[in-house]
Amino acid sequence: MFESQDKKLAQDLLDTILFFNKKDWSPATSTNYSVRSSNPQEYIISRSGVDKSKFELSDLIKINPQGEVLSQFLQPGVKSSAETEIHTAIYEKYPQINCVLHTHSVLGTILSQKFVKEKHITFSGFEIQKGLDGNTTHELESVLPIVPNSQVMSDILKNIDHHFTEQPQIHGFLIAGHGLYTWGKDIATAKRHIETYEFLFECYYKMRSL
Repeated sequence: MFESQDKKLAQDLLDTILFFNKKDWSPATSTNYSVRSSNPQEYIISRSGVDKSKFELSDLIKINPQGEVLSQFLQPGVKSSAETEIHTAIYEKYPQINCVLHTHSVLGTILSQKFVKEKHITFSGFEIQKGLDGNTTHELESVLPIVPNSQVMSDILKNIDHHFTEQPQIHGFLIAGHGLYTWGKDIATAKRHIETYEFLFECYYKMRSL
């Protein structure tokens, strides 16, 4: 179903999905992932309800900016995630962003629930912070917003919108009791952001457990 450049993008996204699953960051068919296709107004996205350990290229579909599945991918039971609206909103907000990834690690979920009242987690002094695009030193603070969970995606977007405006350099956010969203200029950058935050989550948790 994918041709030329889109076939390469789909394969790279699939490899990332399988990598995250091996890290136990996508349990019980959860999580969703997307990349902007060779057509800037179309997105390749993971379809809903599939075990990520068994994910295949055929489980990736294309949608338009309204989140509608393109006709050539329409089949019985095939749909994109309920959180598709978050993906399309991020692409609209940041034209330079070409990949959006969403994971459900245990630590990310715990920390998001624990610190939801604080509305953010701040990391400082960690060398790994240079894994976030644009960071050139560990001598800075990296703020990761936390927003309340909701089954209504517009509520989540409403709560994160002011962070987009006030902190244009943010690289992701947590949804309380839910998981992590990050993005990047390409799949490799967004994947690196996930790995960076997951490492920071472990450091943050273990430092407070000592």
